[in-house]
Amino acid sequence: MEFSSRIKLTGKQFFVLTGIVGARAVIGLEDPFRGTLAEEMPAEVARIEQELLEEGLIVTDTVDNEPVLAQELLEYIEVCSRTLLTIHMRVTGSEGEPKECFIYYSSALVVKSEIESGPSGERIYVLEELGTPSEAWLKIIGYLQLEDRKNRGTGPLALPKGWFQQWMNAEQGEQEPQRHLLAQGYPESVVTALADSVSSPERYASFTVYYCPDLNCRIQGIELLRGKDSNWLIRPEGDQDQIRGAQVTEIIHELGAVIERIK
Repeated sequence: MEFSSRIKLTGKQFFVLTGIVGARAVIGLEDPFRGTLAEEMPAEVARIEQELLEEGLIVTDTVDNEPVLAQELLEYIEVCSRTLLTIHMRVTGSEGEPKECFIYYSSALVVKSEIESGPSGERIYVLEELGTPSEAWLKIIGYLQLEDRKNRGTGPLALPKGWFQQWMNAEQGEQEPQRHLLAQGYPESVVTALADSVSSPERYASFTVYYCPDLNCRIQGIELLRGKDSNWLIRPEGDQDQIRGAQVTEIIHELGAVIERIK
């Protein structure tokens, strides 16, 4: 069959495919069979396998009469299933719809699973290769759409953990984070610039790295905020969120450091 390098799968299809290759867990793949009774599972899995057969994504082994994956798809699914390193990204901006994807690394190939919404609101997984790790890294930076802004060089500002997200979501009292920062002695010009970015963000992204040897998952994350005049890095440190202005080169360095810290 002619195999597309970009393929859409329902959650159930993706789940069954990972089961065929013997995966124990895949970061980012929600259990689409939650609530299905144990006695219903064999028939449900058989139905999904029939869908995959009809779409040419699996074939029946002529010797063992067991389903096997088409070769190129097998490579994709094995990268997703066997990887130690996964990156989760959410990106939102005023110019378009929010985007979410999981990026799975192997030493030779990187596969992206972009999350879309199906006709009934179900999660659709769009698998696509990003090339080698070095090629993939350039594409990841491109997805974030970083642009140069001022580096205010003030050192980090600190908010109680979780306040920044509440501020972004307007759950925190509108002036409370500003008052808190000013009370800590941070310059008013810096606090005002941060507040302007929070109230009118051009782009926001969360970048979370999962490193899972033997299902013992270690997690590191960072958030990025691009305002009209400033870029901001937000990194959890203990019971605080550390926030600082940064230029693009510093942001790229920090993203790489998040990956290195976790290994």
